[in-house]
Amino acid sequence: MNEKFYLGTYTKRDSKGVYSVLLNKETEQLEALTLEATIENPTYLSYSKADHLLFAVGKGGELCGISANDAQVSPLLPLASYADQQAVPCYIRYHEKTGDVLTANYHGGFVELYHYDKEANSFIFVDKKVHSGSSVNINQTAPHVHYTDYTPDEKWIVVCDLGIDTVFTYKRTAEGLEEVAQYKTKAGSGPRHLAFHPTLPIAYLICELDATVEVLSYDNENGTFRNLDKIALTTEDQQAWGGAIHLTNDGRFVYASNRGFDALYTFSVDASSGLLILVQTIDSYGSVPRDFHLSNDEAYVVVGHQESDNLTLFKRDAQSGKLTLLQKDFYAPEVVCVVPQ
Repeated sequence: MNEKFYLGTYTKRDSKGVYSVLLNKETEQLEALTLEATIENPTYLSYSKADHLLFAVGKGGELCGISANDAQVSPLLPLASYADQQAVPCYIRYHEKTGDVLTANYHGGFVELYHYDKEANSFIFVDKKVHSGSSVNINQTAPHVHYTDYTPDEKWIVVCDLGIDTVFTYKRTAEGLEEVAQYKTKAGSGPRHLAFHPTLPIAYLICELDATVEVLSYDNENGTFRNLDKIALTTEDQQAWGGAIHLTNDGRFVYASNRGFDALYTFSVDASSGLLILVQTIDSYGSVPRDFHLSNDEAYVVVGHQESDNLTLFKRDAQSGKLTLLQKDFYAPEVVCVVPQ
């Protein structure tokens, strides 16, 4: 049995756009790298299992923006695009229930909201919120929005701004986005991505600039967050550069990557408090593991490397959460996003 993963990339060197790769579960190897779409810098992707659509960021002509693609065929079939930004967004999320499409723009320091019309195969611009301010790190001279998504209860939209050490909570209104709350991290942390526990009122925030994971309590009544713990992924002699964070569906394990120290971290989750206990640190076997993802059955983890142009495949032990290396030399250029079909 094979499982397909889509790969978002930079196209600065060898990559031509969006690729796919197959995980052969009989041989437990990755195979069949395929160019699915020629797009400039499709650095983040969002896949809809219900609608069989792949959304991508990228540059099209003079402007940058987003596209929707039919994922029932290979190569992907372009359906719609919308370009209104000066720089390529660094994050995109499609919400199946509402048809909303959210993007985060690092260089512009803003979040944008669109609506995707499946019948007409078209994007409609809804709203844009531009942040302001700065913080203490050399990489924080301006706002840098890095993540946006609906909360699992679908009440709020959350936005991580790495440049101003802030997690924003917005309400989706008929007009667009209305700010309702802010959570401030420690100055210089650089909040990058957020992942929610499936059953507990807990979220896990990975911070890029100090390579930490924050455990946050989440109040769904007002969309606010409160810090419960902050865990360093590195020691003082290791380069800090937090990457991606994901949870298992049962909420028992959290996985994080550090793209400065080139490592993956496995945490077990306390079933009552949601606090984390480190159970494994393992080499990612590549340079700059910017993103990774669990397979749909959660038996495997696929890791993409931005600089060493390789994918790493790990087997995951469901009881301990620990990872075991299966493959480390599968060629895939400039990968910065890994999304299972």
